[in-house]
Formats: sequence, structure tokens, C-alpha cells
Amino acid sequence: MPILQLLSLTVPIFLLIGLGAVSVRAGFFPEKQIEGMAAFVLHFALPALVLGALAGQDLGRIFDWHYVVAYGTGSLFAFCTAFSVLRFGLKRPLSSAAIGGMGSAASNTGFIGYPVTMLAFGPLALTAMPLNMMVENILIIPLGLALAEAGSQNGASFGQTLATTARRLLRTPLILAILLGVLLSFLRIPVPGVIATAIDMLAKASAPCALFVIGGTIATLRIPGGASGMAAEVGSVAACKLLLHPLAVAAAFFLVGGADPDMEKIGIVLASVSMITVYPIFGARYGVGGVSSTALVVATALGFFTITAALGIALN
Repeated sequence: MPILQLLSLTVPIFLLIGLGAVSVRAGFFPEKQIEGMAAFVLHFALPALVLGALAGQDLGRIFDWHYVVAYGTGSLFAFCTAFSVLRFGLKRPLSSAAIGGMGSAASNTGFIGYPVTMLAFGPLALTAMPLNMMVENILIIPLGLALAEAGSQNGASFGQTLATTARRLLRTPLILAILLGVLLSFLRIPVPGVIATAIDMLAKASAPCALFVIGGTIATLRIPGGASGMAAEVGSVAACKLLLHPLAVAAAFFLVGGADPDMEKIGIVLASVSMITVYPIFGARYGVGGVSSTALVVATALGFFTITAALGIALN
């Protein structure tokens, strides 16, 4: 695919991110309004998008075990590699290494990955997105939080922490939307027309709002003490996320086999996206907010090149 066509897919995404950042920096959007938009996207727009995508398709076609196993395996490999580098190579505390592992393996599927793949691959992106979110929200994020809690020495065992994290995730709108969508698809229960229209209206707002929020969030990040002294840790997390994660997912697709070739391409592109937006929030909870914020900014900026490269390879 010619470079101009590739740029036509990625440049609009980052223009909206830039618009969000400039709007906040210029004072057009107060930080509180960005927080409100983020809550709208996380609690309503993205769950509506996932629910509509799952409920409107055949469960047997949506839930591809080959895809889930391969993407999960590649993501887990990236997590373990980043965790090992931080924990044993850079001698970071357990909590810091766990958060770094999470940042290296949990893509920003909903806010950046979906808009990019929707432009490039069309409606098939709606099939891959909820499967990726299942891996991220049921495997990677709970694992990272459980290890981080274990390292914070709060007295809870790893098993107790994992169970608590799982219970919290099961109450989040996004996970509930995945479960409800799977149930409606499995039982072949149609969504009533009026409700389906409302869900569709919310879903259409998810991509532009999410990208604007990404930019606004980056503009509001505060990096305590600057980025000095963080280079090794930030570089390790960003490199594992943008380079190792897509390569590991690609290798896992090859080894596992059985997945739809176009779905494999979407999975590799999604793995090349920067980490989840709430990554600095998790980091701040365990004393690594500065590192997490810096890593998010660096990975989001460099993600323009990795996403464009992944799209170029996939579409050619």
C-alpha cells in the first residue's frame, strides 16, 4: 500500500489526539471536562460499541478460540519479558515491575486501536476488538494489579488480591457489556429497535471522543521531577509495548494457527498500539506515576510510526 494511503489512515487519528492536547493546553477544555469525557467513553460509549458488536453477530463466528489463545499468549510473553527486565535486570520493586509488565502488554484497543483498524479493515475490527478487550481485562490487567498488590505488602495473598481484582473488573461497564453481548449472541436474542438505535448512537460517539480524550489526558499529565533518571525503565516499557508485543503476537498467531488471516492482521496492528490510557493512574497507585506518565507520552508519540509500519505490513 502506498505511503500516502497509510498516512491517510493514521494521520487523522493523531490529528484528533493532537486536537485534544492543544485544546486543553490552550484552556478551551478544563481538565475536569476531559475527565468527564473519559468517564462518558469508558462507562457508556465503549460499552455500547462492544455490546452492539457482540449482540449483532453469531457467537460461533465471533468467539475464535485460536485468536484469543494466540493473542493472549503473545501478550503474556510481552508481560513476562518486560516484568523480568524491570525486576531482575533493572532491579525494580515487584510493584513497579508488575505495572511495567501491564503497560507492555495491554494495548489502548478502544481509544486508538479500534479507530485505526476500523478505517483499515472495516467491520471486521468490531469482531476483533471485544476479543482483545477480553484478553486485556480478564488476563493482563488483573495479573498486573495482583502482582502489584502483592508487592505493596498490604497483607493480602496473591490469590486474595487476584480474586478481589476480578470482582472489581466484573462490575465495570465494559466487562458487563462483553458478558451481556456474548449472552445475547449465544441465545440469539435480538436487541429491540429503539434500544439498538440508542446503542448505535452511543457507539458512534466512542471513536472521536476517545481520541480527543487521549490528547487531553496526555496534556494533563504531570511528571514529578521530570523524566531524568527514568530512561532505562521508560525505554524498556515502550520498547516492549511497541516492538516486542506485536512481534510476540505475530509469532503466537503463526505457532497456534487456525485464526482468520485478516483477524491475525488486525491483532498484530492492535498489539502495535500504545498502552491503555489509565496506565498512569495504575502507576500512581503504586508509586511509579512519573514513569508511567512518561512511558505513555513516549509510546503514544512513537506509536504513530509503529502503527503505520504494522498497517503497511498487514495491508501489503
